[in-house]
Amino acid sequence: MRKLIFLFAILICTINFTIAQSLDSTKISTDRPLTIKKTGFQWKNQEYLIAPVAFITYGFSSLASTEVREWNVDIRNEIVEDHPTFHTSADNYLQFSPAVATFALKAAGVKSQNDFFGSIRVYSISTVLMAGTVLAVKKLTGELRPDGSANNSFPSGHTATAFAAAEFMHQEFKKSSPILSYSGYLAAAATGTLRMYNNRHYLGDVIAGAGVGILTTKAAYWINNKVFKSHKRSHHQSF
Repeated sequence: MRKLIFLFAILICTINFTIAQSLDSTKISTDRPLTIKKTGFQWKNQEYLIAPVAFITYGFSSLASTEVREWNVDIRNEIVEDHPTFHTSADNYLQFSPAVATFALKAAGVKSQNDFFGSIRVYSISTVLMAGTVLAVKKLTGELRPDGSANNSFPSGHTATAFAAAEFMHQEFKKSSPILSYSGYLAAAATGTLRMYNNRHYLGDVIAGAGVGILTTKAAYWINNKVFKSHKRSHHQSF
C-alpha cells in the first residue's frame, strides 16, 4: 500500500508540475507574447510545453540511461514482490473517465471553451494524434513489457489516453471552473499507477505516456484554433 501511495504521489507531482507551468504561462501572457520569427510561426506561452516535453524526455531516458532503467526495474520488482497477485481491470475504464465527465458536464450546461460539436472535433483530433504517436513509438522502440507479454511497453497507451482526456477537460473548463478543470488529472494519475501495479508498464512508460497525452491534446487545440476557427472567421468576413 505504501508503494502504491508513493507511485501515485509521483504522478501527482507530475500533475503539479503541469499546473505550475500552466499558471506561469498565463502570467507571462499578460506581459508580452513570446514569438519565434525565424519559422514564421507565433507561439504564445511556450512555457506550457515544458511539462509534457520534460515527461517525454524522462521516458526516453529510461530507455537510454542504465541508471534510470535500473531504478524503474527496481520499482517494478518491489511492486511485484509486495503484490504478486494484484490485478484489476479498472484502468481499462478509468482512462476514459475525464473525457466522459467533460461531455457529461457540457451536456448538463456547464460553461466550457467550445460548443458540444467543437469539443467533439478537438477530442477527435487529440485522439488521432495521441494514438498515432503511441503506436508509432511502440513499434520503433519495441520495449518488452514487465510481464514479458509483448514488445510494446513504451509508452503507456492507457496513460496517454487518460492524460489526453485530462488535458482536454482542463482546456474546456479552465476559465469557467478552474478547480474542476484539474480533477481529470487525478483519474489519469490513478490510471498510470494501476498500469504499473498490473505489471504492464514501467514508471518511464507511464511518465512518457502522460507527456504524449498532454502534448497531443495541446496540439489538437492549436490545430482547431488555427485551421477551423480561422477558416470560420474568414468565411464570415467574406460576407
